[in-house]
Amino acid sequence: MTSTAPKNHKTSAAEFMQRLRRDHAGLSRMLRAIDTLVDRLATEPETVQPILVEAFGYLLDYQHGYHHPREDRLFEKIQAKRPSLADTLEKLSGEHDIGEHEAAELVEDLAAATPDRLRGKQDDRLAVRIHDYIRHARAHMRDEEAVFYARAEQVLNKSDWTAITENGVDKDGLQDPLADMETLAADYPLLAAHFDLPTRDLEVSEAIDSPSSAMHNRALALTDLYGGLMHEGLNLTRRNANRVLAVRGPIGLARAVTAITSDNLRFAGECVARPSRWALNTGTDFLVESLSPNGKDQRSSD
Repeated sequence: MTSTAPKNHKTSAAEFMQRLRRDHAGLSRMLRAIDTLVDRLATEPETVQPILVEAFGYLLDYQHGYHHPREDRLFEKIQAKRPSLADTLEKLSGEHDIGEHEAAELVEDLAAATPDRLRGKQDDRLAVRIHDYIRHARAHMRDEEAVFYARAEQVLNKSDWTAITENGVDKDGLQDPLADMETLAADYPLLAAHFDLPTRDLEVSEAIDSPSSAMHNRALALTDLYGGLMHEGLNLTRRNANRVLAVRGPIGLARAVTAITSDNLRFAGECVARPSRWALNTGTDFLVESLSPNGKDQRSSD
């Protein structure tokens, strides 16, 4: 008979936070794919358009439909313990709503666009909106991870985690379809074909439980992190070039130099901070996993 005994709340907290981080790894991977596809939208609309429609469908169905409500439950409990974070929490929750609305509009506009329209310069605005969505989604994830993910287990107690989960189990325990190609292909066949990963290597049980898969997910997250930095670096280079080209006099040059210097320093700081944050979160997860999953650390504190 399968045991239904409640889990140690520390284990429940660790598993819940790992679920959120896995969701972010999947989201980063999807955003990277969309970023690559949208650059081909104007030249290969017949091929790329239906994949992008499914990609934004996935974002609406899983990331906005399941992942964000999980985060909102977490944010609500953190706010009760840290009222000083109320403004930040409201901003992040508001970004969930804004992102969902924009994803819904994008999937609708993508589905309605004709190939001829997508090839035309007049529809460049759609590609710009998709790039904006990607940029905001990445910034949103960074803000969440920086503010909450590394310390949420320490802030909340047993009763908080009981309210977030049901006997230590995620209340809406749907897994990310991206973790299993067979599951993904059932609803998003073109998207699954685009990723072209063998189902046998992505069994749900392995995706959730095995140490090798956990390390694989973290390696993907690191790849996505540097991929995001690369895209931001390219965008920064284009923006800086446009600023220089727009200079019309000494005052304009001074303003351009000031803006370029400021943005370059900020980006350099991000290049140092984000990998360090990844290392901190990965080290924290590794420590938690080594102590709690198999009952190695059954100490509890309320």
